[in-house]
Amino acid sequence: MLCNSFMIDLLNKEIITEEDINQLISTKTEESIHLDFKQAEALSKNDKKKSEIAKDISAFANSDGGIVIYGLKESGHVAESLSFIDGDEFTKEWIEQILQTRIQRKIEDLKIIPVRFDNDIKKSIYVIIVPASPLAPHMTSDKKFYKRYNFESVQMEEYEIRNLYNRKEKTKLIINNIITSKKTEVENEGDFDETTFFYLAFQIENIGNAIEKYYKLMIGMNFTNYTLKWEALKDSKLNHSILPDDTRSISLVNSSPIFPGEILSIGAFQLGIKTSEVEEVLKSEKLKLKLIYSNGTYEMEMDLNKIITTSI
Repeated sequence: MLCNSFMIDLLNKEIITEEDINQLISTKTEESIHLDFKQAEALSKNDKKKSEIAKDISAFANSDGGIVIYGLKESGHVAESLSFIDGDEFTKEWIEQILQTRIQRKIEDLKIIPVRFDNDIKKSIYVIIVPASPLAPHMTSDKKFYKRYNFESVQMEEYEIRNLYNRKEKTKLIINNIITSKKTEVENEGDFDETTFFYLAFQIENIGNAIEKYYKLMIGMNFTNYTLKWEALKDSKLNHSILPDDTRSISLVNSSPIFPGEILSIGAFQLGIKTSEVEEVLKSEKLKLKLIYSNGTYEMEMDLNKIITTSI
């Protein structure tokens, strides 16, 4: 799934807070193929609205998964304001009942997380985390199949439905976590007088239903104004290249197969930065991560500062 670091945080949470929801508004988060905002009126007890709920949730499950948030008003596909739901009238169990009766087959591992602002059930928001379902395709009660396309849920073509029957035999890899630490060393020669080394290790998870044998992680860095040094650690296979746009690219290759549900560290390396430049580098630079495996790719971009400060 292509998503930013904040979405990864939401996907991995069992409890979502008021602060998490407010952050979507304050950062003007935009809807995407993996994220959808619905205001309170989207939950209604008439059949048309119930069908729309099933259509939207099944579309995520039939596609690459994602998050649907009921209780957020959007403007131009950007989170704009809170739109509270009366949790006494529209309960978590009510939503579950709609999804169970109007979507066939049942979507496994789907999570519905209520957020109660000020501990008031009448000021509720529902975050629904939908996996890319290995049991797809899922049909709604109107006998149709839907997928995500841009900001919408649209009806699938016959060949797309047919292709989904093979999903259960495919692997799907994501970047589960980044582990970091740092140390400072003094050198007597070379380009640096004092160097701060950042240790980075990337944990990869197989959320598919098959063993993945071939995968690698590519790390893109635009640190063209700085002198860097790096080295592979712990038997990691590290390849380095400079691309035509002067982007530096590091490739970390897997050393063993990864089984369904397993989490492995794909590699570890040290990134050395001149200590006097560390603050500037952390504030200005990003890492572009691209995980390549036999059935697809997973990409994300993260601020280097956020990686370091949240992981150490």
